[in-house]
Amino acid sequence: MEVRPVNRRLTAVATAAALSTALLAAACSASSNGSPTGSRQTTSDGGTTANPPGKTSTKPTTSAPTKPAGTAHPAGPAAYFTPTKLKPGEKPPQFVVLSFDGAGWHEKWQFWHSIAQRVPLRFTGFLTGLYLLDEQHKTYYHGPGHLPGKTSLGAWNSPADVVQEIKDLNNAYSLGDEIGTHYMGHFCSDNEPGADTWSTADWNSDLNQFFDVYRNHKKIDNIPGMPTLNVPASSIKGERTPCLEGKPDQLFPALAKHHFLYDSSPDRDGIAWPQKVGGIWRMGMADFPLAGTNHKVITMDYNFWYAQEQTAANVPPAKSARDTKQITQTYLNMYDATYNGNRAPLILGNHFEQWNNNAYTNALAKFALKVCGRPDTRCVPFIDVVRWMQMQDPKRLAQLQAEAPETGPRS
Repeated sequence: MEVRPVNRRLTAVATAAALSTALLAAACSASSNGSPTGSRQTTSDGGTTANPPGKTSTKPTTSAPTKPAGTAHPAGPAAYFTPTKLKPGEKPPQFVVLSFDGAGWHEKWQFWHSIAQRVPLRFTGFLTGLYLLDEQHKTYYHGPGHLPGKTSLGAWNSPADVVQEIKDLNNAYSLGDEIGTHYMGHFCSDNEPGADTWSTADWNSDLNQFFDVYRNHKKIDNIPGMPTLNVPASSIKGERTPCLEGKPDQLFPALAKHHFLYDSSPDRDGIAWPQKVGGIWRMGMADFPLAGTNHKVITMDYNFWYAQEQTAANVPPAKSARDTKQITQTYLNMYDATYNGNRAPLILGNHFEQWNNNAYTNALAKFALKVCGRPDTRCVPFIDVVRWMQMQDPKRLAQLQAEAPETGPRS
């Protein structure tokens, strides 16, 4: 059974250092040039609320997708994926969804786009809205139940960081990645009042402030030479809550009010097709056994870190390499289980992080390089999966949703 961390949040201020493994170095050397700034902070929120004991919660040969010659497309995910309706007897594609909470570290944007140059991969970045504010204007944000300018994130951005973040968001959107929201101040149960106690009014307040800052950051920050953010606010259709917290009966009315389509916060035992609740697709992660064990863990990098090292800061590189190997195999076990089983979307939650000597960045990158581009496999953002599900025959989709979850590796 899964043991979930009590300490769900860790704030790490990243430094501009070389990435630590050969895989990362090789990938980054292929990345596009960008104007570097001071490295960004990254926030861990992969854990969930503590529960009583016993309660669970060959190189690809295909190239990255491109726009057809002579065809005009808008930027964003919709330009790169055309959902089709299943034919009678046809199996669904195997969707693989990589997602990153916070999405505010320039070097990591570069790294993941370098991976996407090697295999067909587009992903979702859940933006923390405060990354669009510099420290001088931090009191513009007033989190529910907290003082103006208070946040659980730690250090604030410099003006140069805000400028670089906007450039990174524009580039990501132009490459077909999806931008969602990770809210604002990242308040969890360890910094009350946290998201698990928020009312619908609180969720509406934080989302209203997110979209206010998103649309008006240029005026608020007043930074000379600030580029325009070209990712339409109307394209933001999904979210992941801080620390995966929040009660659906309070959260979902706020999501509906803001015209959201999906929530990627919940977890469930095994890999299963998403269900729609209150008009919102529940597209959370799975509890799945770590490779070589019966120990189930939410398939998120922070939870893997906690399960393997209890978030230890100084892990010997040889142990980190073994951790990478175990998590890579865990991902492959998950893929094998659902590809050869119910074909439910494989949803993997992550951060822009360097925990455990980049063990989890390395594992996810190795996995993506192995499976993205395989037959009947689509490594795409959440919104592509939603669009695909919405165009299926309701009876066929219900059949998929009725299939049993994949709860472990296939023998």
